[in-house]
Amino acid sequence: MNERPAARRALLAAWCALLAHPGRAQGGARVWLRIRNDSHEPFEQVWQGLPTHGTAVALGPLAPGQTSRWHALPAEPAAHYRKTRIQLARRQIIHVNDGAYPDGRATLAANHRYTLAYALTDRGLALTVIEEGTRPPDTASQS
Repeated sequence: MNERPAARRALLAAWCALLAHPGRAQGGARVWLRIRNDSHEPFEQVWQGLPTHGTAVALGPLAPGQTSRWHALPAEPAAHYRKTRIQLARRQIIHVNDGAYPDGRATLAANHRYTLAYALTDRGLALTVIEEGTRPPDTASQS
């Protein structure tokens, strides 16, 4: 009558599936995102997503002016794409976007592409969200 081992195995299997296909784990509508470094300082590493739901994506380093590859994340809830972590030479900045999306929306529109352009300021990071259209990006590296 002990159901815990079976439940743990099921949870572990679900977690492994999420890790194998980040961004597709929730099914349904997605948003395609990429990060652009609009600062004068290199981003040594960039991560985006929600690790507890298997949608965290490591995007690697970004030199000033460089843009990451496209990646797909579930469109709902916004928690999948509202958190970006950027590792700089001497510190890590975690930016949580609470609704600075186009047209004053609290979420990004499903099945759209967006560039999240980050610039360093005296107060941390400044984010500009650029809508890039509705067609999925032409790339084999969509996660």
